[in-house]
Amino acid sequence: MMPFLLADNANLEHRLPFSVICVGSHEQKEIDRRDNGYPAHQLFLTRSGQGTFRMLGGKTYTVSKGMALLLPAHTGHRYRSDDESEEVWHLGFVAFGGGMADALMSQMDDLVLFAGEAPNFNELWLQLEGIWHTINKGGEHAYEASRRLYDLLLTFMEGHHPAAQSTKKIYPTDQPNPALQAAVKLIHDHYDERLLLSNVARAAGYSVQHFHRLFVANYGMTPQQYVLQLRMRRSVQLFQDYPGITVDRVADKLGMDASYFIRMFKRTYGVTPKQYAKGQFVADDC
Repeated sequence: MMPFLLADNANLEHRLPFSVICVGSHEQKEIDRRDNGYPAHQLFLTRSGQGTFRMLGGKTYTVSKGMALLLPAHTGHRYRSDDESEEVWHLGFVAFGGGMADALMSQMDDLVLFAGEAPNFNELWLQLEGIWHTINKGGEHAYEASRRLYDLLLTFMEGHHPAAQSTKKIYPTDQPNPALQAAVKLIHDHYDERLLLSNVARAAGYSVQHFHRLFVANYGMTPQQYVLQLRMRRSVQLFQDYPGITVDRVADKLGMDASYFIRMFKRTYGVTPKQYAKGQFVADDC
């Protein structure tokens, strides 16, 4: 799970050819009405479960595991998980704009508002994670995020136009090695449990010391700092998704002691969780 991140592009949105507005993944809640759509283009990827997008004109698109949907900006819609789905609807998303975004969308006209299987879904998901990690580093990495976004969109196009796959991509993905990716996936899947660094390192096939060095080199922070940051961002998402949820309940969902959670939250955001829950919310979800 990649908690919602709003990109801090430091007013570069109009200078970048492609700019990330927000990115993340979660168990998707219902979005009831967006009659005017979202002010940016969006690419959705379904990792598990099933949900339905209903356009303002009445047309519906059902997306299940391994499927993608490219939604243009300002397109009225609503969406929700399907009740008959046996799995939770785990939806990944990236919203984007930039000077070249509209032109690329017009080139992908056959893929816009087309809900279908993504033949290269796993690659797309890894690239989405790469964008999330880049945005998580802060606004100074806006150009790197722009390159990764472009690469993701090209990969999306290639999956539906196989003849293009032999063409070398303009920008490298620069993804971490597969073992490190597996370790990060383990962290994302089990961040709400007691994670021992030795177990994560062992799962990646490294010694604790070597894993620690690799992680810092790739993500700019220690694994422990990464887990804490992930938990803090998830706590914000929980306060937004469940108004009235108690601080103790949020701490429990994160696998943290309540007093420790309160202390870390205040250190991270400058206010206590209770003060935050009373109204200091971040920007709206994608």
